[in-house]
Amino acid sequence: NVTEWHDKILSGLKKVTVEDLGYMNVQELLPTIPLVDPQGRGRQDMNATEKKLLVKVVFDETTGHVYLVGDAKKLDKKCFGLRNMLRHYHWRLTGKGG
Repeated sequence: NVTEWHDKILSGLKKVTVEDLGYMNVQELLPTIPLVDPQGRGRQDMNATEKKLLVKVVFDETTGHVYLVGDAKKLDKKCFGLRNMLRHYHWRLTGKGG
């Protein structure tokens, strides 16, 4: 039934939110994030966290912003590590980290 699927999709979309982490100069930020990091701050770690939490990190090359997209409750309670990792690399990129 099309109406039933339509209602399920709309219900699911109501739970999805987009959190703008701000301008992080994405075109320069992405190359600074290593694929593998022994401290758990690499792209592989980020991808594993995205899959585990069913959220997505979106790098907008047009605006330079980074977004977290997913269930509002998960973004609020479970994405601290993702935010920290992204802010860490942005902090280093801006020269404040060394």
